Amino acid sequence: MSAQPRDLTPGRSARHFFGSEIRHHRTCAGLSIADLAEQVRYSKSHMANIEAAHRTPPPDLPPLLDTALPSSEGFFTRFFPLVSSEAFPDWSRRYMALEPAANTHLKFALSIPGLWQTENYGLALLRLGRPRASEQEVRERWNRRKARQRILHGPTPPFIWVVLDEAAARRVVGSPEITREQIRHVIAIAQGRNAAVQILPIDRGHGAIGGSLTLLHFDDAPRVAYLEGLQSGQLVETPDQVTDLALIYDTLRTVALTPDESLAWLQRASEDPRNDPT
Repeated sequence: MSAQPRDLTPGRSARHFFGSEIRHHRTCAGLSIADLAEQVRYSKSHMANIEAAHRTPPPDLPPLLDTALPSSEGFFTRFFPLVSSEAFPDWSRRYMALEPAANTHLKFALSIPGLWQTENYGLALLRLGRPRASEQEVRERWNRRKARQRILHGPTPPFIWVVLDEAAARRVVGSPEITREQIRHVIAIAQGRNAAVQILPIDRGHGAIGGSLTLLHFDDAPRVAYLEGLQSGQLVETPDQVTDLALIYDTLRTVALTPDESLAWLQRASEDPRNDPT
């Protein structure tokens, strides 16, 4: 006797609606959950959990679903950003909605920015920051972060200029090899057309900011600022406050190493981040 399908609650959240649409379209196509799982190359149990909204869909799944379920007409790919953003805490959700619309990101970062993290580094960093989280929870958090990185590979990627605290490149995360891999990844990005990085040496103080700062610029809207700490964040939209934060950022950029000096510094750090690359 086959198991009864689980009850779905599509009105509960975007994730639940996403799962209910999977069931709707696969039922219309005459597919079992096992059939669909085979087509998208996921396990049957994983697909069943996504359909029942017990798991957040990973970022590579929506286009696979749209291919396997043509009646969706691209729904899963279009709807996925809402599912992904829903998983972020309330204080960051507004920022996550604005991030992909910005044409320029100016960042002062105390750690490697999420948009630039490699999978090995990002997972290791998440495990450090969430010591009580299960491996599944850590993986889901990484999947949401990885989904944000899609803006770097779209038709009009933003320009991202990062002033990176020296300690972020010196601190070993996961292992020395994982950290070297991450630094090499930052170098490769910064050598491209849509990015720049400057290292802020430890001896050039930055006490004006207690956390990371991001300034988002738009084609047709005023710029905004986002301040982020370990477990909190604040979106700043008041023009005077944004201007004040932009001045602080400009000061940090002025005292940091130049982009060329920073690439050379990172190249030395990539050989062994624990050694002094100066």
